[in-house]
Amino acid sequence: MSIACKVGGCSSLVQPELVDHVLCLDHFLSDIQERSSSFARQLSADGPAGPLRRAVIQFIMVAAAKIALIGTENPPKEQLLRGRLLNAMLMLAELREHFDKAAASQAGP
Repeated sequence: MSIACKVGGCSSLVQPELVDHVLCLDHFLSDIQERSSSFARQLSADGPAGPLRRAVIQFIMVAAAKIALIGTENPPKEQLLRGRLLNAMLMLAELREHFDKAAASQAGP
């Protein structure tokens, strides 16, 4: 069964690994980029407080697992999408580093 991406105007089909997100790979990667930037801004402003802390860690773990699954089970054929997949993993690693620094500064010396 083929499922279309939920983004209006997008005619791309959703990969089996992304059915729970109902996003094509291109829009899934764009969502990771947008959410990573948003979380980084929130961490800079508020620090890793309770609900934000859980949301950031959960986002990183779920997104990284999806990227790893796609990269190993069903990698994109186009080089550009492969590069974007690797870039998304790097963004998640940078978000984790940003999270760790914010947590360390909140804990104090």
